[in-house]
Amino acid sequence: MTSLPRSIIAAVDFGEASSRAIATAGEIAARCGASLTLLHAESLEAPAYFTAEQIDALARQRHALRAQAEQFLRAFGRRYTSTGFDVRIDDRAPIDAILHAAEAADLLVMGTHGRHGPKRWWLGSVAERVLRQTSRPLLVVRGDVSGTGLFDRPVLHTSGAFDQAGIAGYARALAECFGGQVADGSDDSVDSAVERTAATMAVIAAPEPRTADWLAHYGEPLIRYCKVPVLFVPAIPEGVMS
Repeated sequence: MTSLPRSIIAAVDFGEASSRAIATAGEIAARCGASLTLLHAESLEAPAYFTAEQIDALARQRHALRAQAEQFLRAFGRRYTSTGFDVRIDDRAPIDAILHAAEAADLLVMGTHGRHGPKRWWLGSVAERVLRQTSRPLLVVRGDVSGTGLFDRPVLHTSGAFDQAGIAGYARALAECFGGQVADGSDDSVDSAVERTAATMAVIAAPEPRTADWLAHYGEPLIRYCKVPVLFVPAIPEGVMS
């Protein structure tokens, strides 16, 4: 995987973390010449006991609310990026909406709050769930970390026998759009590699398919604890045809 993304989805819940995701996705789209879509999931379900007349009224209300949500999403997006974008309101649950949108995207950008327990909003836990199921590159950015020069010094970290040349090529292609250079940190732990190279982002080989062990001990902890944004790139084990 060495080609640049041509279509980018940024998930939005109108919080601090998603504003960071919009700014990051907008910068990548501008540098790579990619399209950008801002996605927000908002459902309005009809209770099972509703009559046909009530369901019709709810459908009219849903149409009006969708138009308002699109307007608000567009205004929210303009606050954080000057890059052109489309907006999409999806009435699925967030995880389903993001995975559905990912089918037609080359890169997903999501925010996370770096929090735990009841303070973890949907972009905190959903990012982990998306990582479990998506086969697209996923960039997770922290809302509580200021971000300039995201691709100045990415550090590449692979664990296991993956197609490292493909992962490295993808990381380099993105970094070159920003005038950055990729360092190899595979001989260290991710934290050590980030600290040693003063990395601005960690690029992680994410096995296809995901394993429970990798998710529990590697992927999900990175979303929760890594001090820099993390780009998960789907990786095919060596010797396996893609």
